Amino acid sequence: MKTLKIDITKVLGFVPEENILNFQKEIDQHHKSLLNKTGKGNKFLGWVNLPEETGEDIITSILESARKIREKKIDVFIVIGIGGSYLGARAVIEALNHNFSFLVDKGNNPQIIYAGQNIGEDYLSDLLEVLEEKDYALTVISKSGTTTEPALAFRILKSHLENKYGKK
Repeated sequence: MKTLKIDITKVLGFVPEENILNFQKEIDQHHKSLLNKTGKGNKFLGWVNLPEETGEDIITSILESARKIREKKIDVFIVIGIGGSYLGARAVIEALNHNFSFLVDKGNNPQIIYAGQNIGEDYLSDLLEVLEEKDYALTVISKSGTTTEPALAFRILKSHLENKYGKK
């Protein structure tokens, strides 16, 4: 496992360093329980050994998919999901982006937005409205494929895509 380094210098104006360092013993205990998979929720720790256990074929497939999406020069990429399926993707995307990425030129990269995390008709209606003038693609992240909110969002967006571009 690679080492994670955290830069706390920007926090030190708000919290004294000794207060932060006082948590080290507790951090070490939690880290050990994660690595040994002995803590609460230990049945859901498949992510702990990523990316080391991710095969080269999976990485190649992901990079190839990203390349194809960029080549299509779409404006928007929609991530459909709810709960951990959606939040995991969102957390990584937000962690890797500029804090105000929506204000920064993205070059060839599409704007990433989310659907299926709620069932509000206003949200989906507003989304469909803005997508009329945008080229877009979508992906669904789901463990079961049967959760109501993402399933509904997918059906609505799939229908919109088919009406807009045809059934290719």
